[in-house]
Parts: sequence; C-alpha cells; structure tokens
Amino acid sequence: MKELCKESKERVIDIISKSFDKNASINFVIKQDQRRKKRLRNLVEYSLYQGITYGKVFLSDDWNAACILIRPKIKKNSFSSLIWDIRLIWKVIGVKKIPIVLKREKLLKENHPDRDFFHLWYIGVDPEHQDKGIGSVLLEEILTFCDELPVYLETSVAKNLIWYQRFGFEIMKTIDLGYKLYVLKKE
Repeated sequence: MKELCKESKERVIDIISKSFDKNASINFVIKQDQRRKKRLRNLVEYSLYQGITYGKVFLSDDWNAACILIRPKIKKNSFSSLIWDIRLIWKVIGVKKIPIVLKREKLLKENHPDRDFFHLWYIGVDPEHQDKGIGSVLLEEILTFCDELPVYLETSVAKNLIWYQRFGFEIMKTIDLGYKLYVLKKE
C-alpha cells in the first residue's frame, strides 16, 4: 500500500470514479444530468481534498485499488474548506439538492462515535481488476494502519456486506433514503 503522491492523484480519482459510477448512495448526492460523470469526478476530487487534509489516501501497490480515509474529529472549518464546500454544491450537488444531502449527512453523523475514529469514506477497485483480491489486500492493510482507532463506513451495496463482515465489521444500522444505506463499524 502506498500513500497518495502527486503522480497517483489522477489514478485515485479514476479508480474511485469508475468503481462508484453506479453506486446508489453516490448518485443520490450527485445532480443527475448530462454532466453526471463530470460531477462524479468533482465529488471524488472533493473527497480527495478531505482525505489529504483530514486523513489519508492510499493506493494499492499495483495502482488498481484506492481508498480515502477521514478522521472527522480533526476536521476544522477554514477558508479553504469553505471554498471546497461551495465548489461541491456548485459542481456536484446543485442548490436544489442541498436540503436532502444535509439530511442524509445528519443521519450518518448520528451513527458516528463521540471519540476519534477513522471513516472509510471510499474503497474501490478499478472495475477491470475486481474479483482478484486486490481490494481485500488493501482493506487488510488499511485496518492494520487504523489499528488503534475504530473504523466506520457506509455502503449501499448489499453484496459488499458479507465482504466487510469477513474483516470484522458489524452492521450497526440500515437507513432508508429511497435506497438502503448500511452503517458498519469495526472496533
């Protein structure tokens, strides 16, 4: 596993964008119009900023899987984060979707602990390289890295639940947002 470097930034954006293209949770947030694919990339760029600033971004050794980890308890409001939030609204969500996206975020945060933790915001494998164990190796390395803090995540992909449970994650809650969103944790 490698930490994000200047040369790998575009590859991480590419992997996450491709692997989350059909994801119900992501498409719930993104304004659905003719620019949806560009909006998805903009969402991943925003998430990458969050990972770089408030967590870690990792890439598998073969550059075919990536993850973005956030430590929400160290997030601080700044001029830069405000600019990124405005950019998120303008380039990804759209003004009309702000209330439902804020409601979704509030529901998710209600399930997070009061203490420090890692939020596994994204883990994805390039679709051309899925089902080869690359994601499993990366997740094992991530969990080793996060060893001293709990890890929380959300997924809208029901078939991924068994995979996460194999690594010790427990389903805490299922939220109905017009699609099912599963909240998981590993202590």
